[in-house]
Amino acid sequence: MSNKKHLLIICSHFHPMKHIASYRMNAFAKYLDPSKIEVTVLTVSETEKRKEKVFNNTWVYYLPYNTIFRLRKQKQSMPKWKHWLYSLNNKLMRFFSKSDYPGWQKNALKKALKLDEKKKIDFILSSFSPIDSHLIAFELKKRRSATKWIADMRDEMSLNQMLGKKERKYYKKVEDFIFPEVDFISAVSSPILDGFKNHRNKKIQYIEIRNGFDHEEKPIKKRNEIFTFVYAGSFYGKRKPDTFFSALKELTASEKLKIPWKLLFIGTPKNFSIPKQFEKNISFINSMENIEVIKILAQSDCNLLIHPPSKAKGIFTGKLFDYLSVKQPILALVDVEDVAADLINKCNAGNPVDFYDIKSIKEEIIGIFERWQNNIENQYNEDLITSLHRKKEVLKLQKTILNEI
Repeated sequence: MSNKKHLLIICSHFHPMKHIASYRMNAFAKYLDPSKIEVTVLTVSETEKRKEKVFNNTWVYYLPYNTIFRLRKQKQSMPKWKHWLYSLNNKLMRFFSKSDYPGWQKNALKKALKLDEKKKIDFILSSFSPIDSHLIAFELKKRRSATKWIADMRDEMSLNQMLGKKERKYYKKVEDFIFPEVDFISAVSSPILDGFKNHRNKKIQYIEIRNGFDHEEKPIKKRNEIFTFVYAGSFYGKRKPDTFFSALKELTASEKLKIPWKLLFIGTPKNFSIPKQFEKNISFINSMENIEVIKILAQSDCNLLIHPPSKAKGIFTGKLFDYLSVKQPILALVDVEDVAADLINKCNAGNPVDFYDIKSIKEEIIGIFERWQNNIENQYNEDLITSLHRKKEVLKLQKTILNEI
């Protein structure tokens, strides 16, 4: 008879889906000790062909949902008529259903109960967002009260100021009926975790499990002939490189920008304006496997992080840990009072500046250029950066499951 704990992960994003949410769940399945914890995953099937698969000693069950009545993913490259049609579809779906994957909840609960009959489930871990995973876990917990439930939060729910009032009201309603059943809440940062603590449910225990980098590549130390900025990822809403370009324009006009430079965008849609004078400096690289992105980041002279301040706190941004892992300078245009700026400072990877402060951005660009010209490297906090590997954070989850905290 095995003494291993049985953990059931319920999530909508998992391998082979390429998404920051799937990378988090992949790491849980990958780094939990298989000699002590047996992991099973229930996730969404994006194709009818995919039913089940073994991923890093983990059985993954891909369960179908209603692909006709569902939310439609919009892309920048879509024609306007299609974008409008998808928007209308999504509004109607949100009006008639709160589920991102209609029918998946029913299929997942049925499968979970069958799995529990074969081998008792000791822990459930459900991943938000979307809300479907928590609702499946709630129904399973009601039927299996002895099972412990970890509600994993990549985002805030009712406290998310970026959402509309109607959606926040709905999430508040969900929080009120699921939290009495939850045993643990884990979240990607302390500010997000603190928001959930305000519910004051004395039964719940709280765990900060950050994201992190997930590769073993060694940093490459070399200087490019032309100073090279790299930005990996997309732009949306207020997150645009406008203030970065404004600072460069002012430096160019004042003749303080005295070295040649270029900027590489990786996997970035062209949904923003580029000053005509800089078009020759900028190149776009198509999306690629994450390990290939890491190699380009490692060969940069400076990695560019852009995330404007917002009402939401506790946002590290997806690529920050990869940026830190390659130990190249980071030019961070962010909320200087939030967690990303704090972590960059502690790692000695750069001097974060306010996204809107053109003067400070100019000063930091000049400082980065001068250090590059003089071959002055940052004295990185090696121990702290090493600790940001995902396998280190997953140990917190393992200790929780094995009751070692």
